[in-house]
Amino acid sequence: MGNFYNPVKIKIDTIDVMKEVLHTIKPQFSNIALLHRGGDFSESEAGRNLYKCLEGYEVKQIEVNISNPDVEDLFHYYEQIKNVDYQCIVGIGGGSVLDLSKSLAALKDMKIESVSALRTVIEQKQYAENQNVVPWIGIPTTSGTGSEVTCWATIWDRANGVKMSVDSEHLYSYAAIIDPTLTVSLPKGLTASTALDALCHATEAYWSKSSNEISRIYSLEAIKRIVSNFEKVLNHPNEVTYRNEIALGSLYAGLAFSNTRTTACHSISYPLTLELGMVHGIAASITLANVMKINFDSIMESDKLLQAFGVSSCSEVQGLIEHFHQLAGSSSKLRDYNANEEIIEKVAANAFTKGRMDNNPVALTQEDVKQILRSIY
Repeated sequence: MGNFYNPVKIKIDTIDVMKEVLHTIKPQFSNIALLHRGGDFSESEAGRNLYKCLEGYEVKQIEVNISNPDVEDLFHYYEQIKNVDYQCIVGIGGGSVLDLSKSLAALKDMKIESVSALRTVIEQKQYAENQNVVPWIGIPTTSGTGSEVTCWATIWDRANGVKMSVDSEHLYSYAAIIDPTLTVSLPKGLTASTALDALCHATEAYWSKSSNEISRIYSLEAIKRIVSNFEKVLNHPNEVTYRNEIALGSLYAGLAFSNTRTTACHSISYPLTLELGMVHGIAASITLANVMKINFDSIMESDKLLQAFGVSSCSEVQGLIEHFHQLAGSSSKLRDYNANEEIIEKVAANAFTKGRMDNNPVALTQEDVKQILRSIY
């Protein structure tokens, strides 16, 4: 039982298909806002190819050189673009670039005077009533966030110690272009952490309360591809075959959780990132096996989930995650991120993000979360 919906046009191809994608958007337009990482992007092969596809359009370029955008960052970029008559947004980069692209598409022509006003717009979802939302196209250069095929964007509010979300079905991208060659230059740590994030997306989608027959198929396929190729892609980073497998794993995970959303692991990860500065993929994956153990008896066809991981028990999943962390040069222990009992208490108190923790098949208490965190201290 269940329903599956995802309207994104997906192109698994080279970046050169951009010109074709743009011509299919109706009505035709002439002004594009382009978000990219800045730096040497314009001199890179990807940059040159993309600019060639954008010839004939008026392009407003916005360099995004931050990670995990805050509401203040979003307001900064909004200020840069608010007087530009952009009719489409193209975002090429990691999850931060794609989330900002999606958010700016939502805010088109809205009158927002301050960070405080923007915070209210997000909290009250005023953008959902915006009639001027523009189409956006996502070109991921990492394999992990799935933002190119979901309809929400993570925006942090560090001043208030919370994670926010720009979230509406109007915000699915018009198209996603998956070009695995764009990930070849990723450093080892980023390759690993984004793959771990995708692994969590797929796993949490599998046991989510909103899981359905189609999302579970995507989940299992994503897990198999990521687990089978994780070590290979780190040892042979220039091998496009492995990059392709991880990119497909990330895409399938994105499609899975685009319908189910995430659960307890992601909900706990948000305060871990805020309090300890943990990279998102590490923060999400560090509790994966422990949450799986708690959920296990409530997971439909749990044997298939273990088979996808290539293991026979949740404890073996823990060993696998620890191995992946070791390969990535990260730790699976909270003590190595300067955690202490006070921080564990604070993380547990702030680990109950609506739509994530209450999407877990087993209801967790604050004490449960503390026990999970202490078990990996």
